[in-house]
Amino acid sequence: MSRKLLLEKAHVENIRLYDVYRREGGYRSVEKAFKMAPADIVEEVKKSGLRGRGGAGFPTGLKWSFIAKPEGVPRHLVVNADESEPGTFKDRYLMEFIPHILIEGMIVSSFALGSNVSYIYIRGEYHWIVDILEQAIAEAKHHGFLGKNILGSGFDCEIYVHRGAGAYICGEETALIESLEGKRGNPRIKPPFPAVKGAWERPTVVNNVETIAAVVPIINDGGEEYAKIGVGKSTGTKLMSACGNLNKPGVYEIDMTISVEEFIFSDEYCGGIPNGRKLKACIPGGSSVPILPANLLLTTAKGEKRLMNYESLSDGGFATGSMMGSGGFIVLDDNQCVVKHTYTLARFYRHESCGQCSPCREGTGWMEKILLNIENGKGKLSDIDLLWDIQRKIEGNTICPLGDAAAWPVAAAIRHFRDEFEWHVKNPVECLTSNYGLAHYADPIHIPVVA
Repeated sequence: MSRKLLLEKAHVENIRLYDVYRREGGYRSVEKAFKMAPADIVEEVKKSGLRGRGGAGFPTGLKWSFIAKPEGVPRHLVVNADESEPGTFKDRYLMEFIPHILIEGMIVSSFALGSNVSYIYIRGEYHWIVDILEQAIAEAKHHGFLGKNILGSGFDCEIYVHRGAGAYICGEETALIESLEGKRGNPRIKPPFPAVKGAWERPTVVNNVETIAAVVPIINDGGEEYAKIGVGKSTGTKLMSACGNLNKPGVYEIDMTISVEEFIFSDEYCGGIPNGRKLKACIPGGSSVPILPANLLLTTAKGEKRLMNYESLSDGGFATGSMMGSGGFIVLDDNQCVVKHTYTLARFYRHESCGQCSPCREGTGWMEKILLNIENGKGKLSDIDLLWDIQRKIEGNTICPLGDAAAWPVAAAIRHFRDEFEWHVKNPVECLTSNYGLAHYADPIHIPVVA
């Protein structure tokens, strides 16, 4: 049984309320942090090895140390709660059921960063969670954990919730800052980075919900203790949003030493594939990371069991690996069509592109049209190579990572399931009349399946 750091109290009745959360040990990290110097808090986070849980996996303590400290200029902490990555819903779970762990983490982080005014930028579709967070903030303030001179420390802090308008692009930190300022959510060219010029041109740190919540156990237990959990540079626990063809979809907190096979098939976690079907493929870190066929999902390029951590999931690069990403673990059984799902993702990224960069604006629409033609039995074999060429010219050529996010799913689908694309082109009638073409798949031996 994996140790729980964030979800240990998730099922305590009324844990959403301050009195219950406090009774269960809540806000101890704030009391401890105020006896420390801000620099020492940053050092504890560095010792913990905590990496950003929003997708990039950048070391959190190192990111905090970059923040500029010009004399007389305010600084800001902004929590990225714009959880718009398809397949990802772990932050929603934290905010909905244990909102005070986020508020507690924000108070400690704000103190460490010198932010007297901090923000939660929340996804527009999470409208009901706004009320939950507002209540938690009001409760914390009523009990002296927010406002002026918190606990007699001399530190002032206010937290405000800002609701977005439902744009995926605002998950990118500079687009989020633009939206927070009341502008259109277009990503900024970097440098300058937010740590130097962020919200209102002030030094700003943007961190994901899970990342800030993890600061609580780090301060309570110490950075070195936190670092003992996990393996290598994948320290601590990780929240995973498991969905797709699973018996037990949901949010799981894992120790990053477990294998992918254990996560999918064990009763402690996802409980296997429904209806006796076989595992065909998985997108392990949210819709933007490369899909992996079952054989590569369960085994690394070195022939070892693939583990649920940053290094193991990326082993071998995109040729044989993928990414931990935002932890959106999407499982496909052998009745699913990769071409259809790739088209769905391409449609999403075309719709969410801000249009600022030509390769992304034009390329995402082009890929969507080609994939729709292939899925509808109107494709040509040359379209597959054209798709490959388009995604290659999008990747790395845009201001923000949305271009990469749109290109990687297409590239991985062609890399690992090219024969399925070719089958769609060669069998247009069967493609339209069968279960996504798989009932009459030309060469089923090439579908990688695992019992």
